[in-house]
Amino acid sequence: MTNSDDRCAATRALTADVVLFTRRNSELLLLAVERGKEPFRAALALPGGFVEQGESAVDAAVRELAEETGIEVERRRLRRFGRYAEPGRDPRGRVVSVAFHGYVSGVPEVVGGSDARGARWLPVADFLSAAVEVAFDHRDIVRDAVVRKFGWSPVPGGEGVAGARARGGGGRPGVRPDGSSGRLSRPGSPRPR
Repeated sequence: MTNSDDRCAATRALTADVVLFTRRNSELLLLAVERGKEPFRAALALPGGFVEQGESAVDAAVRELAEETGIEVERRRLRRFGRYAEPGRDPRGRVVSVAFHGYVSGVPEVVGGSDARGARWLPVADFLSAAVEVAFDHRDIVRDAVVRKFGWSPVPGGEGVAGARARGGGGRPGVRPDGSSGRLSRPGSPRPR
């Protein structure tokens, strides 16, 4: 850790993560960064980071997206879709993440910056693959973002809702094969205790 990372736990408690989508031909892509520092150095992650004092979560999402990837979006282009607070989701301590999704046209050029070693567009299926090291609970966040943005549940093999139905998910958007949603809370719903 550097001195700039030695913040008290109270200022480190809230982060913002961004799932930014685009399409190349008919393939759904998302923007991922390669982490440049621990924890999870060199793993893929979503652009995001700590919310600074006096900053809103959406403003932090916009700032982190620009710092880590060079992509600038207006705050109104990002939609909050979840809050992730599972104990142990971050090895640095109790960290709650507010997650946003958005969509950009084309495949804008990206460049890694700030604490990201690199940034790139990749197929959603590749990010969700067990063969790829992904930081924190970002796979869960991406699954939930796909459900909230597009209304279908990504499952291995690209089977979509039909595959979820065959494995017991009932084919309902947002329901995993084990019957859970993986979402800790939905916007506008009471927070779990």
